[in-house]
Formats: sequence, structure tokens, C-alpha cells
Amino acid sequence: MHCASRRQTASRALAIAGALLVVASRVIANPPYSPQPGAAPTTVGVVLGTAWKGDTLPYPQARIRLRNVETGHSAARTISDADGRFRFGRVEPGAYVVELLSNDDKVLAVGDLFGVTAGGQASTSVHLSSKAPWVGGFFGNAAAAAIAAASTLGVTAVGSSGSPASGQ
Repeated sequence: MHCASRRQTASRALAIAGALLVVASRVIANPPYSPQPGAAPTTVGVVLGTAWKGDTLPYPQARIRLRNVETGHSAARTISDADGRFRFGRVEPGAYVVELLSNDDKVLAVGDLFGVTAGGQASTSVHLSSKAPWVGGFFGNAAAAAIAAASTLGVTAVGSSGSPASGQ
């Protein structure tokens, strides 16, 4: 790939990432959540996930970090169980990714962008793959991640045809 093509791809990826942050910040400021009548409002959510080696093998004892993409800060850390499953409780509403970390805290892989809502439960996964670097997969699936995150947060994503592209 030529340098100009790489710059264009990187520029588009940054533009998409910026747009995601704008949408996420607007939804976070006015979350689509209404507590049940008579119930105390819940202000946090839960994240459940699985770490994978490739596409089919669970990654036991994987080091996982939850990162808030709006602030860029780490929100929590955990280690997956013997089946690669992990859980983050009491997560503030927002847009997040999970990162698979090496023993020296280097990012080995990044999961898809997802949203956490007050009182909600989000599911995600992270895959360690030897096929391609994580950056290519992350930005290559940016449109799908944006649609999925928008749907999770209650925002309708509109496709180029003007029709809704998300599940909302």
C-alpha cells in the first residue's frame, strides 16, 4: 500500500473515531433509560465478555482492561476465568472497548466498541489473532462498530440509503 493510501485510510479512521465520540457523548449526556415505576434508579451497568485465542479457543487467565473511549482512561481491570469469561460490575454509562493485555501491560488486541447504559448489561469479546495487527481490524470494522454501539445506546444509525442500519 502506498503512503498516500495509508494516510487516507488513517485519516478516514480518525474521522470515524471522532464521529463515534461525538455520538457517544451526546447519548451519554441524555441516556435512553427510564427506571421501572417504584424502583430505585440504577446508575451503572454490567459488562460480560469472553477472551479468545483466535476464533475458537477460549483464553483462560487473560488480562483484560476496560477502557472508556470518551475519556481514554482505563475504567477497570480483571482476569478471565478458565473458560475465558470475564465480568465488570458497576460500570458507568458510556462507550467502551476491552483490551487484551500482555504481562507487561502492552495491548495485544482490542475488542469492538460497545455501549453501557444505566441498569443495562453489555456483552463483548476480544480475540487474540496472529492473522493481522489489531489496528487494521479495529479501523476496518469501524462502521460496523459504530452501528452496533449506536444500537446499544438507543441511537438509530442511518445508512447511506437513508434507511435505518441499526436495530433501533
